[in-house]
Amino acid sequence: MSSAFSFGFSKEIPYTQTRLSYIFPMKLISKNKRAYFDYEIEKTYEAGIVLKGYEVKSVKTSHVNIQNAAVVIEHGECWLYNMDIPLYEKTSPIFAPHYQAKGKRKLLLNKREIAKIAAALDKPGMVLLALEVGIAKGGFIKIKLGLGKLYKKVEKKQILKEKDIKKQMEKDVKNYC
Repeated sequence: MSSAFSFGFSKEIPYTQTRLSYIFPMKLISKNKRAYFDYEIEKTYEAGIVLKGYEVKSVKTSHVNIQNAAVVIEHGECWLYNMDIPLYEKTSPIFAPHYQAKGKRKLLLNKREIAKIAAALDKPGMVLLALEVGIAKGGFIKIKLGLGKLYKKVEKKQILKEKDIKKQMEKDVKNYC
């Protein structure tokens, strides 16, 4: 029996941060489609990012590119390199000469998460990638990181073959009905 103050939460799933992220999903701004195609993503993490005000405005207007972004752990901190955030068009000219579009940006993760990621990266072939950039509840810019390894050419061909078969089956079912 449900109480009057259940707020739509079911009793099977406890009230946790995961539950909140399901209710308030992240608004997607940019996605690294190539990473999903080239790598087998085993685990994902969500991290905040340290940005200046004009960088936040540029990201919120969808002017961001994470295709060539690299995530590195240095001295117990997680850093994002080569994420392209062009200068916001209404930014004061004072900031323009000193601005680096592809600068080094700090990612905000717990020390335990960084330790887990560092331990996983010690395995051969493991890579940490920037998968998605989005706006979370409260207007915070978040980056979805993926821990994975590179597909071999044979595996990639097999995956493409399976996708083609699945598309053909769906097409046949649609035409049959």
